[in-house]
Formats: sequence, C-alpha cells, structure tokens
Amino acid sequence: MRTLPHRLVRLLLLLSVLALGAGVLAACGSGSESPQGSAPSGEGGAFPVTVQHKYGSTTVPAAPQRVVSLGYTDQDALLALGVVPVAIREFTGEQPSATWPWARDKLGGAQPQVIPLAGPTTESLAALQPDLIVGISAGLTQAQYDDYSRIAPVIASPTGFADYGVPWQDATKLTGQAVGRTAEADKLVSDLEARIAQTRQQNPQLEGKTIASVLPSTDAGGGFFVYGPQDLRSRFFASLGLKGVPALDQVAGDKFYGQFSAEQLGQLNQANILALIPSSPSQVAPFTAQPGWQNLNAVKAGKAQTFQGETAAALTFSSVLSLPSVLDTVPKQLAGAAG
Repeated sequence: MRTLPHRLVRLLLLLSVLALGAGVLAACGSGSESPQGSAPSGEGGAFPVTVQHKYGSTTVPAAPQRVVSLGYTDQDALLALGVVPVAIREFTGEQPSATWPWARDKLGGAQPQVIPLAGPTTESLAALQPDLIVGISAGLTQAQYDDYSRIAPVIASPTGFADYGVPWQDATKLTGQAVGRTAEADKLVSDLEARIAQTRQQNPQLEGKTIASVLPSTDAGGGFFVYGPQDLRSRFFASLGLKGVPALDQVAGDKFYGQFSAEQLGQLNQANILALIPSSPSQVAPFTAQPGWQNLNAVKAGKAQTFQGETAAALTFSSVLSLPSVLDTVPKQLAGAAG
C-alpha cells in the first residue's frame, strides 16, 4: 500500500471509526433544496456577540437562523443547545444527516444537508446561505477562515489546542457564546462534569492507572498510533482518573497522536491498560494476530479492551452529547480491566 500524505493520515486518525465509502465524497441532499434550520432567539440583549478564537474575533450580529456545522463534531454542541443546523459535515459512519443516535432526537425530525467529508467548495457553502459557520473542530487554516468569512461569520477553534483537540467543555461554551446561549452552555458543561466526576468516584480502580489508546495503522506492516494528551479520547480517559504513558505521550508531542512501527509494539508494555480503537472491525484480527501482541503484559493480564462501532464513535466525538452515551459502560469496562 502506498504511503498516505501526512494530512490524510491525520484525518484518518481523527476518523478513528471511519469506513470510507463512495458516499463520503458526495454531498447528500437529504432535505429540501433550501433546508430550514432552527435556532434559539438568544438570551435577552445577547446580540451582537463577539467571539474570540485563534484567528482573532468574530462578531455575530443577530441570533443566527441558518447555521452550518462545518467542524467534524460541531453539530453535537449545536444540537444540545437547541440549534438545528441547515447542513452538517460528514465525519464517520455515514449516519442519517451525519448525526449519530445519541444526538438524533435533537434534530426534531429535520433533515439537514450533509457536507462531504472532504469539505465544501466555497460555492456550495455560499449556496447554503448561512448566517453563521461553526468550524471549531474543522481544523481550519487561515486561508479557509478568510475565504469562508466572506460568506458569513465563522467561529474557528480557540487558541491553545491542537487541531481536532478542543475539549468538549471549551467547544460547548464557545458554541454557546456564538448562538447566544451562554447560560445554557455553562449548565450543560457543569451537569456533564458532575456526572463524569461521579463516575470517577464510582470507579476508583482507574485512579492513577496508565492507559494507551491504540489505533492500528491503515498501512500494511503492523504499525500503530497511540493517542496523546491532546486527543479527545485521552482527555476523556484523564477525566476518569487515568493517565497517559509519558514516553508514549512524548512521541505525540504537540500532535494528538504518536506513530509507531510494528517493531515498537513492546513499548505498549509501559501501560497498565490498553484501549484498542480500530477504524473498522476488520483491523482487529490482523493487528492482534501479529507477533508480540499476545505477549504484551496488558493482553496476558486481561487488561486490553477493544471499542468499536457506536462506542468508538462516541469516544471519538467526545462531545457534550456523545459522552453521556458511554458513561455507564466504558468506565466499567476499563475498571474491570484495571482490576
């Protein structure tokens, strides 16, 4: 298999539960030609609002009525705040309206258009007639931000985080500011943080244990990736009391993953727990059959867990809507592995 370009490798890592198909690169107009989104009227006197992000500031002059969810996971915070986008970007799983079950009821029966995984053209984005473009998890470049800002106000990711590594708390609050729902966003964050804290208390076996979250490489040869502290999955595990392995985190650096060859499989022995999160079920058998996997300390001790399907997608999103869907299952599985 040929070596993938670096940016595509990063995207495939982000889409850790993605199965690429023909429909991914084609917009799926599942609604009417001019879909109507819904948005809250905003808090009294909330608008105009000015939102700070890594490319400066964006002013939203009035309560937005046609919001485009341009980031890979931005729809969840919008939907949690009562905003139904007119279009949502495809991310993983090719779900109806690019919306997973944990968020689907928030659509209220609406069918937003689906923006292809590769992203919109400027023309197709303009055709949606947005009055707000939310690109917090879009990995926008300065050029893209400038281009899209000619169409409508654009919210990019905040400063201080790697692309695709904005914590769900910051993403929710930033979205709340942009749509005039600051108080609602704050409550969503505080409520979920309280649930996570309670879950942490209920699973004390996790406290201080080290974990390596592993994605098999899409290239042949048994290589793999380990998500670093900037990754959303790692952030969630940390909120449960788990820690990354310093040597593995050092390889990730300021990216959200570190890349390893098959010959480096033994480095996973530094982790108390292994979380295998493949991009498709077909990757599991070849990866775990390679020499050395069964001899890893965590595997021999029954401390390796595999997360697939909707669970893997929820961990990948790590959003204000997806995390509640796994709080009753994933921590218990990890606690059982921790012993």
